[in-house]
Amino acid sequence: MFMECIEKIINWKEQLSKFEETNNGKSAISLMQETININGSSIEAYLSFNYLLMNLLVEEEYDSNDHDYYAGLLKKYFIESYDKFSYDPKYLFYIAHIARMSEWYFNIEISDAQSMMEKASELEPDSILYKWAKCCDLDMRDSSNVEKMILYAKHALLDTNVKEELKSNGALGQYLLDLLRYWSKKKLDR
Repeated sequence: MFMECIEKIINWKEQLSKFEETNNGKSAISLMQETININGSSIEAYLSFNYLLMNLLVEEEYDSNDHDYYAGLLKKYFIESYDKFSYDPKYLFYIAHIARMSEWYFNIEISDAQSMMEKASELEPDSILYKWAKCCDLDMRDSSNVEKMILYAKHALLDTNVKEELKSNGALGQYLLDLLRYWSKKKLDR
């Protein structure tokens, strides 16, 4: 039993992916709670769990009786992870994107998510991914801002390291890859 539990935790990304593919939210939640209980220093586990919960709350169908439980878990694990990792640009980049989905679940304002992205950019100013993400906060009625989003998205998708980084982050990484692809194909309205 102990070895089975350890093996599940070691392969948590594979397990999580299977649970997400089959819309087995409750098993995914249990897996991530177990994973974090055993390895509370894993930024990836916290980010994956925060995304899982946020996505469940805003995109998936679930029993409405579970809403407050899921929302409480999301807030708990956001606060816990932010206390541990708010110095890390990777964490700040991803958590800012998760927060932008529905920041009120984190009990923050959209400006707080923008500040997280700003801090990530300050810590790693050369990151093409962070430059692209900062454009999300610009006024998209201005065609020059749209042009920046398109340009940074295209550059990010040409960068093998960026694509590998995103692919290694499961559903959260796929969500961001999809956003990059969307922006890279967007045409300017002139």
